Amino acid sequence: MSKRKSLIIIFIGFLIFNITISFITTPNDLSYNNQQTIDKPKTAADLVGAENIIITETSRQAHMEIYGLISISDELTIKNLNDNPVSSILIGIPLSDIDYLVFFESEGPYETTLFTERLFMIIDEFEMLAIYFNSPILPHQSITITFEHIYKDLIKYNWYEGAQIVFYKSFTFPILPYRMEGKIESVYYTPQSADEVDGGWGFHNPGIFAVQYLFDEIKAEIGANYITPFLDNLNDKKNMEVGYNLKEGSKIEIEEITRDILISPWGTIRVKENIMITNLGFKEFRDVSFNIPQQAIGVYVSDVFGEILGTTIQPLADSEYKKLNINLLTNRVLLLPNSSFLFNIEYHLPFENYFSMNWFQESIEIDIFTTIYEYLGRQQTIKINIEGCYSIDHITDPPVSIKKSQGATTLVYTSEDVTFDLRKVIQFTFTIDLFDLFLRPTLIILIIALIGSIYVLSIKTRKKEFDTEILKKEFIPVNEIREFCALFEEKNALTLEIRLTEEDTKRKKIAKKNFKNIFNKNTSKIENIQQEIIPFKKVLTQTGEIFESIINKLDILEAERISIKDSLNLLESRYKRGRLPSRAAFLKLSNDFKKRRKKIDRSIDKLIQQLRSYLL
Repeated sequence: MSKRKSLIIIFIGFLIFNITISFITTPNDLSYNNQQTIDKPKTAADLVGAENIIITETSRQAHMEIYGLISISDELTIKNLNDNPVSSILIGIPLSDIDYLVFFESEGPYETTLFTERLFMIIDEFEMLAIYFNSPILPHQSITITFEHIYKDLIKYNWYEGAQIVFYKSFTFPILPYRMEGKIESVYYTPQSADEVDGGWGFHNPGIFAVQYLFDEIKAEIGANYITPFLDNLNDKKNMEVGYNLKEGSKIEIEEITRDILISPWGTIRVKENIMITNLGFKEFRDVSFNIPQQAIGVYVSDVFGEILGTTIQPLADSEYKKLNINLLTNRVLLLPNSSFLFNIEYHLPFENYFSMNWFQESIEIDIFTTIYEYLGRQQTIKINIEGCYSIDHITDPPVSIKKSQGATTLVYTSEDVTFDLRKVIQFTFTIDLFDLFLRPTLIILIIALIGSIYVLSIKTRKKEFDTEILKKEFIPVNEIREFCALFEEKNALTLEIRLTEEDTKRKKIAKKNFKNIFNKNTSKIENIQQEIIPFKKVLTQTGEIFESIINKLDILEAERISIKDSLNLLESRYKRGRLPSRAAFLKLSNDFKKRRKKIDRSIDKLIQQLRSYLL
């Protein structure tokens, strides 16, 4: 076995070994399912002392979104008249609405987040939620909090006589088991494209596109300057209803979204989202929009037919997001009522903005809701794929499952009823698997090298076999090759002697008379050789394509050498007549021609040696 074949076998064996190792699973290749439960606060909320808790100011701001969601913000100022501190309060949600509640959150002073939970405690026709303070309210002290809640499917869309009519009905003010007094108001904002707004007993304000409900307006009617718990003394003013004609926009939802976040320790974060959006209203849509991170680059929108053109990106002022608008009219069609559209959004995020590193550990902090939208997202699955991950050392929010396979770890998160206010910032720390990280590029390099080696070997083998077959079939004129090479080498030697003698004459090392004698003698010999070489050249040309090719190349090189000689003589003549700009230009061009001449001499020598090789 030859040395070359042995090396190839060793190389292939090493490659197979690496590929086998890369597919062997490790003990960490186990799936993990999150069964963690959130502990409830030790202090349970109840109605003890509720009669001594007063809501001194109440303000509700509700936005009836154009796409079917309603977001409500209740700002409450709470005063504790008990003799003991109060650590929590209750707030009610109508039982008819509780199944449509998709988001709730509370904030205290200085925008601090307050823990809020469903108690599954029912009083009358309401279910109670508990809001826990970060520090109890001391006796005769007040605190202002904000309760945010968002609902789906409560805004009803109807089609009547060519118009899209929208209705929303609920309780006018927040539902509380406490007495409310002081300033009490609710403002329900309608979309700007709404007209013919009817707000029942409220006051429609076209200037701000809203219906206002003021408690001051009904104090005399109910005969009290406060509202009793659960709005009992409001009678028919307990309820409100807003209706309007919505000229533009309609109900639209994201039926399903799958987001893949690929994180590579080499320094890349790629986000790819598969989105199914559905039009559930009565109006067609010509565009849809999303908000993506401000740092996102390389944004690409596509579907099964290829790239979706007509996408524009607009920065949002004072925001960490920018707006991605997809115009469906450019090379797609309108999103008609009761129809869906499936497409993809891809972009990259700057790795340096999200990671920190400590030796072989990397820590990533990222909001996994990278793309946000004004629509309701029914189902959302997020897969965070971490390449080159040996183990997850720490994670702030455990995922639904963790899957590890072939050096990559996937964290899976799922969410239902995702809204535009929802965020999920997680931080995880993992140890880099250096072996796996360097194995893949090494394998790629080895595979490329193997393919290249096989290709080169096959080409050389085929060429060698082809040349051997031709030479076997063809007669090799040994005597003619020997005579041709001898004559051609003699001609080259005479030419070189003329060239060297000419240089010595210019340097005045040889007299001009001697140069003329050598020049005439060598020129005469070269002419005789030219005549003697013709029959040998003819025989070689007729013998086969290989020899014909070599002879043709020699003729071309000989012609180039004569051309360079003429160019040098012309250049020297012009210089002597003062036709060149400077001596430096003359020397530069002269040296260039001489270098080309030396290159031609070497090429001629190689071709002669190639011819002589057939004599072996």
